[in-house]
Parts: sequence; C-alpha cells; structure tokens
Amino acid sequence: MLDQDNLEEFRDAEDYDLRDSSEAGVDVDAFYLALANEVGGPILDLTCGIGRVGILIAQHGLEVIGLDLVREMIAQARRKPGGFPARWIVGDARAFRLGERFRLVFMTGNAFQLLLTYRDRETMLRGVLDHLERGGLLAFETRNPRWRGSYKHDEHVAGAFFELETTFGEQETPGFTGQAGNAVRCFGTQVYDHPAQVLHLTSFRRWDDGAQIRERVRRIALRYTFPQELAALLEHAGSQSSVSMEIGITHHSRRRAPRSLQYVEGL
Repeated sequence: MLDQDNLEEFRDAEDYDLRDSSEAGVDVDAFYLALANEVGGPILDLTCGIGRVGILIAQHGLEVIGLDLVREMIAQARRKPGGFPARWIVGDARAFRLGERFRLVFMTGNAFQLLLTYRDRETMLRGVLDHLERGGLLAFETRNPRWRGSYKHDEHVAGAFFELETTFGEQETPGFTGQAGNAVRCFGTQVYDHPAQVLHLTSFRRWDDGAQIRERVRRIALRYTFPQELAALLEHAGSQSSVSMEIGITHHSRRRAPRSLQYVEGL
C-alpha cells in the first residue's frame, strides 16, 4: 500500500511538458511512428500523457485516440495545436470501454510500470485484447531489470539494464529549463522493495527564483517485471502469441534508465 499519490508526478502538466520535451526519446518516438505507419489506424495511445507520441503519429495522417487517467495531462494534450486526427479522453487503462477496435494499441514511458499489482496489469491487458482488431498489435516498453552483482561487470551489457538497488545519498540527474526560464537542477534517490519488485523514486527539483532557492519534491513507484514473468502474464491474460523481444533496444534518458526493451505482442 502506497502512502502517496502515485500520479503526483503528472499533475503539473505544463511542468511535465517542459521536462518531457527536453528528455524526449527520439529513437523511441521513431519506433512507435514506424510501427504505426506499418500497421495503420485507428490507433489507441493508452496512458497517453501530454500526447507527445500520439500527436506525432496523428501528424502523419493516422487516426489516434489518446486515453489517460490524469485530467491535467489530457487538458495539456488538447491545448496543443490542432489540425490532425486525434481525440483525447479521460479514462483508466485498467477499466476502459470505448466501443471501437484498433489496429495498434501502445503504451510508452513509465506507463506499464505504473501498474503496480498483478491485477492491475492483467485487467489492463484484458481490456486491450477487447479493443484490438483481428491481427492488431499491442506494443509497450518496460525497463530491463537486474540485481547489482548478478552479472560480471560489462559496460556494454550493463547499459541495457536498470540496476535494482537502493542508493544512499542524492544522485544528480539531467536538469531542464523551467516555466519562468530559470535553470532547474534535478536530483534523485531510490529505494528498492524486493518482495514487491517496486522501485520507489524520489526526485528533488531545485531552482533560484531570484530571491531564494526553491525546491519541489515528487515521488513515484515503479514495478519492475522480469521477461519470464511478463511472458506468463501475457499468456494468462488470454494472448496466445509469443512475446517478441527482438523489436529492438532503444535509448532513453539516463535519468530513468540507459535503455529500454520494447515488447510487441502479435494477436
């Protein structure tokens, strides 16, 4: 049981938009755009956030629906320049009924890892299966976990994994330019709960407003899933196709993880 709002990181959508723009994963965006162009629409951007990837796809003429639980995120997506075939809906990825089917459903960023319980992930997957056209695709990403010391040190291999560990002391992470044009420095700590497979991250953002140093603290918990566990989850949710782990490893901001493995499920 969390003693926090695990979506607090996303309530200030304008601030998130600034950080998301500075950390945008070009390789990741290109992956989903190429997949969307290959599969075709309509497309569901599940837990779409501010709509960065969905808008990119819609700008290429494909019909996109973006769904997110955080109203502030949907409002920010709607404020972006229009002229492309996209709709934005407030809804829960664990319990949505849109009355239509899609060629592609995708989840990017931390979306899948925000589903902390087995039940949350299973109900999300069942909902997706109910909304896919025959031959449709579900695509999502999740960072590759490993325990520190479980492998011999290898820089090439280490870069493809996120170390599940508790860190002592703040670690500086990439900063960004705030809404007032000021430089925001970012720091973070993490505590790993082994039984729950949940990493608890605390971020500290500090900036000088001209009078004093300000600080904003945000917390988020992310569930890490190992490949064999993920395969079992997908099979149990009703999918009979194998999980493809050969789509590619794409680079992410080092603030979260050096790389992320893309899972694509053919149904």
